[in-house]
Amino acid sequence: MSKSRPRHVFCVVTDCHAASGHYRSLWQRHFYDGLRPVVERLFVPENIDYSWARRAVSEPVADTADEHSRTSEQVAAQILRAHASHGLDAVISYCFARDLHPDVVRRVQAAGVPWINFFCDSTHRFEEVESLARVVSLNWFVEHAAIPRYCALGVPFVCLPYAFNPAELPDCACREPVRSAAFIGMPTGPRVKQLGQLIAAGSQLEIRGPGWDESSDDAVTRQAMLFHGLGDHLRRQAQWPVVRACANGPLSDAELPEYLRGCQTVLGLNQGLDRHGQQLSYLKLRDLEFPGHGCCYLTEHNADVAAALDVGREVLTYHSLEEAAQWLRELPRETRRAAEIGQAGRRRVLAEHTWAARLPQLAAAW
Repeated sequence: MSKSRPRHVFCVVTDCHAASGHYRSLWQRHFYDGLRPVVERLFVPENIDYSWARRAVSEPVADTADEHSRTSEQVAAQILRAHASHGLDAVISYCFARDLHPDVVRRVQAAGVPWINFFCDSTHRFEEVESLARVVSLNWFVEHAAIPRYCALGVPFVCLPYAFNPAELPDCACREPVRSAAFIGMPTGPRVKQLGQLIAAGSQLEIRGPGWDESSDDAVTRQAMLFHGLGDHLRRQAQWPVVRACANGPLSDAELPEYLRGCQTVLGLNQGLDRHGQQLSYLKLRDLEFPGHGCCYLTEHNADVAAALDVGREVLTYHSLEEAAQWLRELPRETRRAAEIGQAGRRRVLAEHTWAARLPQLAAAW
């Protein structure tokens, strides 16, 4: 790959090629649509159906060997055809190991094209990318805590935050607060517990997102809940009634900007459960997305957030729920500071966490 910005890129993001899915439009906006303006030519898979690889957690385990082989061959053929006709500088993917046969990567590399795979679940789902991580030219991940895992494999890697499409980050800075604080996201057991504790501590929170509104018959919401294996067990959480009373349904992409403009503070809960049931705090997309919108953003502290943003100036962090509750009590009285944090966070994200900034860094790492 050229050490300057790659010109011709083939991008493969599995979620974008499933029939439906919670992340389908998100990655479409920030990977495919984000890359297109900063390269001379972007190729993406055509007539590929990855629904077999993105079945809901609650669905029966199925034999996907045939789909795996067929889709791998289709992707390989399209990449090699694009390279033969236009000369690719790189393949950039966001794939789990189960999405592609490793021989696809090897064949593309043998043709002289480096393959960079992005993965943002390395702290708690590393085993789901490990076999792919062993063969790609460069592993790109966001969590500093995962560095020892890639070092142990002896593979090339770079730890860098997400890359955003600035066109999908309109300025949503709060002008006239309608609500002091909001959490936007899906319900999970840990989130229900954490939000319940914050509400019990007196935090004035409004909660929005798919899955909180039990009366919703929205197909996307149902699919999102199924995909993550969520359901009735959430309602068995002790804090569910208290949290549910502060929650409403999801926000559409069109509704989100105006909603954010009414939020003085946006709360982040960035923990995930690993396969051993341990909760780990790591950089989530929202940890940069909301600052990119100009929101005053309060999230759990970790090394990833601190490396991506200036804590205290561009983002606020907490080390405990007690500290988070204290911030949520204080911030309504500090409107000027909240606004300044939102503005500084937005400047940083637009300057350093877009594809225009990230592509040269990836090229230099390779």
